Amino acid sequence: MYYTKDKALNKLISGEVNSGAHFVRGKKHAKLFFAGGGLLVFSRTPSDRRAIRNVKADLARLHRQQAQA
Repeated sequence: MYYTKDKALNKLISGEVNSGAHFVRGKKHAKLFFAGGGLLVFSRTPSDRRAIRNVKADLARLHRQQAQA
């Protein structure tokens, strides 16, 4: 499935969806809802060259929070 225009970010998001996250498409942004109660909002057309790095950091932060809870 197509999640975002960036290939690396698309692969990262598809891995999270395969792990059980719920994807919701928006007009300019998309949301990932996690089973443990987390939420990640990201751009569907990232123009920032650090977008994938920022999403990876946010995902790591969410996974750490879920592991502590």
